[in-house]
Amino acid sequence: MHACEKGATGVYWGHRAISSLLYRDIVPQLSEMHRHEMEHYARFAEIMRSRGVRAVVAPVFWCAGGIVYGVVTALAGRRAIWRSTAIIESIVERELTEAGEFFKERDPEIFRTIHEVLAEEVAHKLAGEANSPGARSVDKIVAPAAKAGAAISKGLAERL
Repeated sequence: MHACEKGATGVYWGHRAISSLLYRDIVPQLSEMHRHEMEHYARFAEIMRSRGVRAVVAPVFWCAGGIVYGVVTALAGRRAIWRSTAIIESIVERELTEAGEFFKERDPEIFRTIHEVLAEEVAHKLAGEANSPGARSVDKIVAPAAKAGAAISKGLAERL
């Protein structure tokens, strides 16, 4: 969760960078989402520190990967930003729901934090869905890229 939140900060940074040039009207919403992801990363880092758990190795790696993905996605268009957001946040929703179930009886603080973070992630997903209704040809590129990026990020975090 920690590594993926850092990756998300990069994705939203990349989306905002391109949007500030091409889609200025969505920058405030992307900025709010970026702020949420920064807070999520910090919250999970604090929990890990308080329990003596090693933080993600080289967080800049996840952030940089997210920035590259975010920039490339944003260059594919406004819809690509929102469809990517919807897909990635639906993956995050599933992962956090599973983590919440795991920690429900094991650690009330982590459980509570997960559910607070989950509420914001679901709001991001819903914004993505609302801004990318139906299906378009760009989705055929964005969907597999978003899913692969999330899987690679998670897989690397588990191994490192």
